[in-house]
Amino acid sequence: MKKYIGKRIILWGSFLLLLLILAACSSNSNTSEAQEKENEKNTQSDVQAEESETAVQYTTITGEQVEIPADPKRVVYIGQTVGDFLAMDIAIVGNNLPKDSPSYYEGKLEGIVDIGNPADLETILTLKPDLIINGYYKADPNLNEELSKIATTIPFNPALPYTERVKEMGNILGKQEEVAQLLAKFETKSNEMFDKFPLTEGETATVFYQLGKTLYVMGDRSLGAIIYGKNGFAVPPAVQKNIIDVEGVSFLEVSEEVLPEFAGDHLFVIVQEDSESEAQADRLLQSPIWGTLPAVKEGKVYVVPNEWNTDNLLALKQLFQKLPAWMRKQ
Repeated sequence: MKKYIGKRIILWGSFLLLLLILAACSSNSNTSEAQEKENEKNTQSDVQAEESETAVQYTTITGEQVEIPADPKRVVYIGQTVGDFLAMDIAIVGNNLPKDSPSYYEGKLEGIVDIGNPADLETILTLKPDLIINGYYKADPNLNEELSKIATTIPFNPALPYTERVKEMGNILGKQEEVAQLLAKFETKSNEMFDKFPLTEGETATVFYQLGKTLYVMGDRSLGAIIYGKNGFAVPPAVQKNIIDVEGVSFLEVSEEVLPEFAGDHLFVIVQEDSESEAQADRLLQSPIWGTLPAVKEGKVYVVPNEWNTDNLLALKQLFQKLPAWMRKQ
């Protein structure tokens, strides 16, 4: 009997020990699971905090609210003003590079992949961009949607006057302070440039552009943005009325008959670099109507290579020296 009772005691003791072990394991499991959930929660909070520090909210020119990298490292820019980025030392991994590279880009485009024109989506995909800035969003509305599948895409207006355009770049890339300093430096350069040929009050200038058989009068974009700058030339009334004051118009096709109406005290003639444009420009400069213009009679005509029909920042650095040189040659 005692032997039987002893066996039962041993069995009950073993059973009690097993229960204690299971309870301990269950407690440890619950503690481990709770700790794991807490760690996961903390990790998620850390990731969210990190994302909030590396991303910012931005309202595009189309009114869309998007989240963009605060400090993008791999930017693809689709547009013709890549010189802005180069002048500001902003790394660009891809761009629709110009076929005939202007002189001011010499040695500056190395390392930038040509994405083609129109832009090739597969090429852009291989570049693994963290931000795409699309200056052609109006020309191809579907392109923006396709680009957005690759990376965050910002519609951008490269036709803005360079001061507005570069400020918008600063807003996108978080470089507002750098932009402000750069624009202040450029304003100083512009003032120094015009000091080299002080103008009388109201002295005007006009920019003509010969493209094939067509002659255009330009407004206050590209080269016009420079010559009509602060302390610069005044705008002829016809240019102001028919181009600058008309929304969405930056140039106007004109015939030779109306040249006296648009011609200012100084004439800048931009000629596209092809045989037809150059032949038409030569004919224009020898025409009877052209010879009657006061600026022509006074020798204030400046023929400008087409590559300088721009206001991108990289070109501006040289234009501040070139424009006075052109005028001194006459």
